[in-house]
Amino acid sequence: MGEDNCLTLIDIEEFHLLKKDIPCVDVRSPVEYTHAHVPGSFSIPLFSDDERARIGTTYKKEGQDRAIVLGERFAEPKIPYYLKEAEELGNRIIVTCARGGLRSLRFSELLEDKGFEVFRLKGGYKNYRQSVLKSFSKKIPLVVLSGKTGCGKTEILKELQKSGEQILDLEGLAGHKGSAFGSIGLNPQPSNEMFENILSEAIASLDYSRNIWVEDESQNIGRVALPAVLYEQMAASPQVLVRMNRDERIDRLCAEYGDHGSEPLAEGIKRIRKRLGDLNCRTALEALEMNRLAETASIVLSYYDKCYDYSLSKKSRKTLGVLSIDNFDPRRTASRILFLQSTQNTLAD
Repeated sequence: MGEDNCLTLIDIEEFHLLKKDIPCVDVRSPVEYTHAHVPGSFSIPLFSDDERARIGTTYKKEGQDRAIVLGERFAEPKIPYYLKEAEELGNRIIVTCARGGLRSLRFSELLEDKGFEVFRLKGGYKNYRQSVLKSFSKKIPLVVLSGKTGCGKTEILKELQKSGEQILDLEGLAGHKGSAFGSIGLNPQPSNEMFENILSEAIASLDYSRNIWVEDESQNIGRVALPAVLYEQMAASPQVLVRMNRDERIDRLCAEYGDHGSEPLAEGIKRIRKRLGDLNCRTALEALEMNRLAETASIVLSYYDKCYDYSLSKKSRKTLGVLSIDNFDPRRTASRILFLQSTQNTLAD
């Protein structure tokens, strides 16, 4: 640890250890925090978005000293608010700002004067982001659950977790199911930067001495993207391949998306118009309008099956085994997959 104006500075390694037990406060403006932050951190903004913008303009036009004076004028009336918010978190607090500069220093000084034990992250959120990006280079023991759209890979993954296996739920972290229809029924996705932060924390929580199961994904999951180095690891990791007959996959897709109305489905079809082709797109939309969901799903599935086959052909994976599924039961399937992994045999119903 180092000292700066009697305030305890911590490096990124200490930060990762301490934040497991001590609340982290982010004093950046609301727009900065909303865009991306340390997962689990609390927002106590020193300045509003407008105040921050005005301070920045003053700094550029009139210099640092005038900007500091303006900042102190904005902050002083809000001191009771800062203290009230901090007191709700306890008397030990980690403080971060954008680069570990004046905002975190002033806030830390205020808290320390009131008897708090304060730790301030050296380099601030920028330092944290560097650690996030660096973390994806670490080799992790992935096993990929692979299969065409509609095979129930997500349900199987969750059953593997219930069986005591480690999973990395990329779609859950991304808030998207990974296709043109993947946002239906879900909340808006995080920013790409926030997704990387969440993903890094999820990976760090896992035991690297044991296998980590992950569902096969494209690099883009909705509007967020997997870090290239992690995607490359997935592409080269061993896989268990699940297969399900096409009719059963169509039935599953109709059940999964049929209750959300035709409008979001039509929007999804239009998003892949160029890839479907104009004729297939028109036919799928007409079938949807006539409530012929199975026909719509069949047309769309033909496109996704071709994409899957092409993607799989580009990946250099060892296949631990292939599992054919009839009468889908995710718990039974998960049990069979674990057996398949242990024996590396090919099973079929």
